[in-house]
Parts: sequence; C-alpha cells; structure tokens
Amino acid sequence: MSRPIDVMIVGAQKAGTTSLLRYLGEHPECITHPQKEFAFFVDSHEYNNNYNQAFNKYFPNKTIPLNLKIVAKSAGLYANENAIKRLYDHNPKCELIIILRNPVERAYSSYLMEKNYGSAKFEFSELPELMKEHKENDESWGFNFFIEYGFYAKHLNNIYKYFPKEQVYVILYDELKNHTLKVCQDIFNIINIDNLFQPNVEVKHNVTQKMYSQFYARVTKHILKKKGVFRRLFLKIIPTNKAYKFGEKLRLINKKNGKNSEMNDSEKKYLITFYKQHNDELEKIIKCDLSDWNK
Repeated sequence: MSRPIDVMIVGAQKAGTTSLLRYLGEHPECITHPQKEFAFFVDSHEYNNNYNQAFNKYFPNKTIPLNLKIVAKSAGLYANENAIKRLYDHNPKCELIIILRNPVERAYSSYLMEKNYGSAKFEFSELPELMKEHKENDESWGFNFFIEYGFYAKHLNNIYKYFPKEQVYVILYDELKNHTLKVCQDIFNIINIDNLFQPNVEVKHNVTQKMYSQFYARVTKHILKKKGVFRRLFLKIIPTNKAYKFGEKLRLINKKNGKNSEMNDSEKKYLITFYKQHNDELEKIIKCDLSDWNK
C-alpha cells in the first residue's frame, strides 16, 4: 500500500543529493528508493498515471511499517514551481531538504556530467557567449539546467510560497562535504528519529568522473532516450523498477579514475560576476555569509 513521502530532498542538482539520500537510507528508521531520482512530481507522465503506480516503481512490493520515514530525492524539484505545488498537494506536512552549492561550481559540475552523458554539445568556454545571446524560452543549449538552477533565492522563495520555513532545511554544500556526519545527525534530529545513528559517510555517491569516450557517451544517451525505440523494447523485457540499473551499468563502463580539468579563470570570473546579485539576495533569505562564493 502506498504512503505519502515524509521527507523530500529537493536539490540542488550536483550538490551531494545522492550521497545524502544513501546516508539517510542507512538509518533503520528510514526507507529510500534505490533509483537516483524519485521523478513523480517533476515528470508529468508519471504524475498523471497516479501515485500508487509510481510508488510501486520506486518502492516495489514493500509494505512499509508506519514507524519508518519515507525519504525520497528529486534533485531538480527545487527549480520547478509546478513540481513544488504537486509535492505540497501530495503532503503539505512533508519536510524538505535543500543543499546549496556555490552556483559557479555547480554549473561546471553539471556541465561535466552532461558532457559525460553526451548531452552537452558545446565547450564550457563557449558558455559566456551563449549566456549573452540567451533569449527567454530558448532551451537549445540548456540555460535552465546549467545556469538558472543556480538562482537559489528565486527557487527558495517559490518553495516558501507553499511550505513554511520551519519545514525546509537548508544545508550548504561545504557543510555537507566537510561535516557529513554532523549534517546527517542534525537531519535525523529534525525528522524525529534516533540522531545517534552513524551512517557510513566515507563512501561518496554519484561523483562526476572523467570519461573514456565522447562517442560512447552519445551512443549511450541515444539508447537510454526516454521515448526511444531501444528503451521501449528494453522495458518490455525488464521491469521498470529494475531498468535503472541497466542505465547505470552502461554509463559506468565509460567512467575512469582521475580528476576533470578545472574551469579557466576568465570563465570563472564571468560566472562569479553573473551570480553575485543572486548570491546577495540569497544571503538575506538564509542569513548566512556567502562571501566566499563571490571570490
């Protein structure tokens, strides 16, 4: 029997959300989905099909005891007001967690991930020019995904239209990175479960890695295309709630050890200047010093 989501990690994308989901899922009083994303609220097709069907996809064949907290994650939900409203309609008492990462670093990490997936077809050095030429509703290169996802003040204000601030736990990425166990135990305390439990925070999940082949990345993207022929055929053989593992294995083949290159100074300076006004507005909302984001 399906139950509403108790705790939702709503973002930000490329800010440690998958790792946090896994850490919370280790707690004996929590249950989480094995997939990286709980897409129900952002995917209109899933949403229109009904919640019970989606719940069985993400929590298959599970009768969940009432004492367990159901924790889900959708890393782009925070930037989608329609999805926020859907979540509120689903459970107005849901507790939200949002992790905020320096938007310049987040944009670059997001770009590297999409480049590795074969989705980003431009070089990062082209980004400033693409941003200057950007027109509203022009999604040809993904302005929302790479840039607008970093407008945290705007997105928090949209969340606060529906959920009271006391239900929204804001975490800075550096805090999660440097004090992982403390952040997890603070969350355990907030959602009223044993806050002495210690998950294995040494393991990092969904880390952006270097890739072997751009060609392989594009072929994999074509195979996994949501409405593509290959995917439809594959889903006839393997249940939807297990198909995500196939995609993960395909992508894993193309990953290798080693750090990605850093963005150059001119790109970084451009983005720092671009985001400053947004960061200043965010400081006022969360009452936290973000001056390091402007360096």
